[in-house]
Amino acid sequence: MTFLSVQALSKRYGKVSALDDVSIEVPAGSRTAIVGPSGSGKTTLLRLIAGFEVPDSGRLALDGDLLAEGRAGVPAHRRSIGIVAQDGALFPHLTVADNIGFGLERKAPDRDQRILALMDMVELARTMRERRPHQLSGGQQQRVALARALARQPKLMLLDEPFSALDAGLREGIRASVAELLQAEGVTAMLVTHDQAEALSFADQVAILRDGKLLQVGPPRELYMSPRDPGTAAFLGDAIILSANVSGGWADCALGRIAAPTACDGVAKVMLRPEQVTLSPVSSDGLEHRLANGSRYGRIVRIDFGGASSSIAVSLLDERGDHEGPLLIKTTHVDLPPVGSHVQIKVLGQAHVFK
Repeated sequence: MTFLSVQALSKRYGKVSALDDVSIEVPAGSRTAIVGPSGSGKTTLLRLIAGFEVPDSGRLALDGDLLAEGRAGVPAHRRSIGIVAQDGALFPHLTVADNIGFGLERKAPDRDQRILALMDMVELARTMRERRPHQLSGGQQQRVALARALARQPKLMLLDEPFSALDAGLREGIRASVAELLQAEGVTAMLVTHDQAEALSFADQVAILRDGKLLQVGPPRELYMSPRDPGTAAFLGDAIILSANVSGGWADCALGRIAAPTACDGVAKVMLRPEQVTLSPVSSDGLEHRLANGSRYGRIVRIDFGGASSSIAVSLLDERGDHEGPLLIKTTHVDLPPVGSHVQIKVLGQAHVFK
């Protein structure tokens, strides 16, 4: 069921089109990530939904209630929307407890119990309730900001790059715990981020913006494996783009004959993700004969060791032993083939054909 409906939303700042005819449907209880390069319109979309900006045209509805139609709309404080900013935006002079309870009625009899329950919910120790923001770590500050946003039980939670200022290890842990909390509470959420991996891991659906236009929206795996164009493919992660002759559901390219289900035949560009390509060390003896039989081989020309994931540059070999490429392959293998060695190249799964 659609919970948030964004229909043909547009916003201009002078001659600059920040958002151009954007439409997206957000299901109840889901997590949606809005991703795109700087200046793509991500934050503008979030601010329009929150009510901090007025659209030039379009329509916004939340849980069946109209929030905005053209330049007429419901004020931000009446939209039942919570927002967590990149820096948390905590009040420096207030304690943790007062920050969390800022939007609660001060004379409410259960106010203190509600604040403590919110601290428990975001996994903040109750002993921190009298601390000031400067006495907290970055992750703790974001938990306080999240608790404050949840305090008024919003219908929709907007997250504006809330993890970007955190260290990489902490960011991953906080992101996972926030996703679990939102799911447990049944809160519909929208995350704005420039981090592709963050969008893919956090969200049930991902929307890609570029130059104010919505390029593609769908489940994370669908967008990752079947992007609309080479630019979108590269934005969502490392991609191997090859020219190919496509016919009958197969693509003939530099890496051989690869399954490529599509109704389109002819010359096309195809995509593989680096993790679909495997490398097996081989002897150089008799390599010319094996190349003539259609197997694909290459020579390792560079290795960039990255710990859990390394990059291997492979120069492809043809029947004459000439080199083409190089091809950049990501691998999680610890036992990497040495530079200068030969490898057999195999492809796992299917190639995606750009139509």
